[in-house]
Amino acid sequence: MTFALEWPDSEVRDVTAEGGSVRVRLAAASVRDGEGRRGWLAGVTLSLADSTLSGDPAHAFGRLAEGRLRRDGRDIPTPSLPDTLDGDLALSLRFANGTQLTATARSLALAVDDSTRFKEDLSC
Repeated sequence: MTFALEWPDSEVRDVTAEGGSVRVRLAAASVRDGEGRRGWLAGVTLSLADSTLSGDPAHAFGRLAEGRLRRDGRDIPTPSLPDTLDGDLALSLRFANGTQLTATARSLALAVDDSTRFKEDLSC
């Protein structure tokens, strides 16, 4: 099953940058399922290759206030999970704690752990 990632309210576990790669692990990804129901997925990882990172990843954790993904100059407001994207990519994340990160990359893998199950948001 595929999901649409919604940046606001997703919770970031950590961000690491090493040797031209950036990895963003989400503790809880805010998503919509194929029927449009809002919910949560744990075990989501965004892996950027051939990438550079601007900002301090040491403070890049917690709730996202805003996110923006661009591919070849076009916004992708709700990227699909799982998916792989290639091209001129730019990812910007603004955290509720004030931290801001920007990464550029040539490819992005959006992965969901096999054991992850969709948890529907039952709030009103």
